[in-house]
Amino acid sequence: LVQETGFKAMAVVSVSHMNMAAMGGRTRSARRCAWLFLGVAVLLSLDSDRGSREDLQHSQAFAAGPVGTLFSQTRSAGLVAKQSGAELSSMKNPVRTVSDTINTFYKEYPQPPVLPMYRSFLVDFMTNTHLTIVDARFKYDAVFALGAVTYYNGLMGSYDKLTGGIGASEKIFNAFCKALDMDPAQVTADAEAVRAYAKATPPGTILTHMEGTPAAPDKRIADAFSGIGSSLYGTSFSIGLFTVMEGCGVDVNKENVEEWTKALKVTSSKATGDLDTYKQNKNKLRMAEEMIREIEIREKKKLAERLEAKAKALSAKAAEKAAAAAAT
Repeated sequence: LVQETGFKAMAVVSVSHMNMAAMGGRTRSARRCAWLFLGVAVLLSLDSDRGSREDLQHSQAFAAGPVGTLFSQTRSAGLVAKQSGAELSSMKNPVRTVSDTINTFYKEYPQPPVLPMYRSFLVDFMTNTHLTIVDARFKYDAVFALGAVTYYNGLMGSYDKLTGGIGASEKIFNAFCKALDMDPAQVTADAEAVRAYAKATPPGTILTHMEGTPAAPDKRIADAFSGIGSSLYGTSFSIGLFTVMEGCGVDVNKENVEEWTKALKVTSSKATGDLDTYKQNKNKLRMAEEMIREIEIREKKKLAERLEAKAKALSAKAAEKAAAAAAT
């Protein structure tokens, strides 16, 4: 704009000089100077127009080039993201979260509160089971049910003794299953079916059933054996497998676990890793049960001592009353 204004001013000055020269009868040199100013102004103006066209061409080339295209795409993506931000924020995650499961559990079992010494283990078990179930590869089966029931019973087996009530552990289990979108009755029935099958079937026959030649007579068990190779192998299935081995009299060790997982066509490393954790947890539970028995023995001893002291006090009081009556 400044250049254009300057060019116009120079042209006006040149024309003014020409007019002044003509009107005043100035010399030829004055007219020559005026024409020179006018020529310079025209040349500069033409150069300015050429520069403007080149700038426009450079701008168009930049927009068509890779950097300009990237800039345009980024700006467009930003506008699309801004416009669709409300839609994305309003979309609901179809997968249940761990907090959803835990909140559902406490809705199903609000009172009385779970004892603190059991609560952390129960929430940890619930969290691990939740993460297994929400996995797209997971398929529920009867061996998984046996593993879940076995682990829960091992964890909460002494709960009713400590609370002094009957049925609290079962109510917690029902809330546990419902929080995980499972039917407590179905889980219990499937677990008992596999447990009975393991006790009534020889180990060699179970191995042939795992290989599918022939399949297990109970369809629930046959589906569990045949489907685990293509679905998610989790900790609860491992515990169910260990329980089947124990039920038919097989020693649960690394070599046997590798043989049985080979029959199921699954990787043995996951099962052997779960075996170490399973044995550690069994030892912890055994120690916890021993501690509970010791607490019960101490409490019974204290109760007996209190009752004995109370009986002695009543006897002494009765003796005093008898002596006072005899004195009168």
